Amino acid sequence: MSTFQQMQLAWRERKRGERIPWRKAKWFYLFISPWIVGFLIFTIGPIIAGVAMSFTNFDGMNINTLKFIGLRNYATAIGDPKAIDSFKRVMTFSMITLPINMITPFLAAVLLTRRIRGQGFFRTLFYIPSVIPLAAAVWIWKIMFDNNFGVVNAAVDMISPGKAIHWMTDFPMIVLILSGLWAAGGGSAVMYMAALQSVPKELEEASMIDGAGTIQRFFYVTLPLITPMIFYQLILAVIFIGQIFIEPILLFGRDTGVGGGLSATPPRSVYFYMIYIFDSVFKNMLYGYGFALLLLLYIFTLTLTIIVFSTARFWVYYEVDQS
Repeated sequence: MSTFQQMQLAWRERKRGERIPWRKAKWFYLFISPWIVGFLIFTIGPIIAGVAMSFTNFDGMNINTLKFIGLRNYATAIGDPKAIDSFKRVMTFSMITLPINMITPFLAAVLLTRRIRGQGFFRTLFYIPSVIPLAAAVWIWKIMFDNNFGVVNAAVDMISPGKAIHWMTDFPMIVLILSGLWAAGGGSAVMYMAALQSVPKELEEASMIDGAGTIQRFFYVTLPLITPMIFYQLILAVIFIGQIFIEPILLFGRDTGVGGGLSATPPRSVYFYMIYIFDSVFKNMLYGYGFALLLLLYIFTLTLTIIVFSTARFWVYYEVDQS
């Protein structure tokens, strides 16, 4: 076979090799097309509509009075005392719960990866809160801390009769923090356990041969190798900062007396930013203003996420070069 014929054969094989991936790619895009269509219609579409609406005075009903008002909604939001106060409250809550929700599942994962009797039972027990629906979990806590008939007050009354505590009205922030702590494990603990179990045993054995103790092995071998998982959990926690909404409404909502409905306005100390947005849009019919508030929250979250990403190179260890 001549050199020219060999070149022709190699060219045909290369062309054949290029066609096969394209045929596979066509089937791939065909099968995921329902998801792409749904993503464009139900995710990207509403986002674009919301951003456009934030520059108008849209009230959700009357199209005839709709007009472009520029950045007026954003200027109003930045100077709105109610928006600022509700944002401060949710930031205070987040700064308290963020370390707790990061450390608690990590410590649980460390304990649950130890060889102890009944390990499977304790893992199941710790994971149960994450499979309970959020609404059901919130109502469990509402029953426990009810001012008049709560389980916690019943226990307090047994220890100190007549000293019932009005948890739901006097200490709503504590109740909210405890309810979040109860469900802080679950999925996060499982991911931490997977990271801990993926640490190479030979590295731990080598450190033991070198004379490292348990604490030294943990801080100088185990912890650096699971920093990517810690970073991932931190990013998720940062993304959801400020988005708490359902828990305070279900926990502290009051009976309206109309068909057994609940008031969506919790006490002032747990009246958070997302609840203010809800009231602005669905109670006050300020759709444009509400979407402006949402976009400001998105910008804040994005900025915070970028800052966290920029710090990763100083403390997150990867086994391969990320560059």
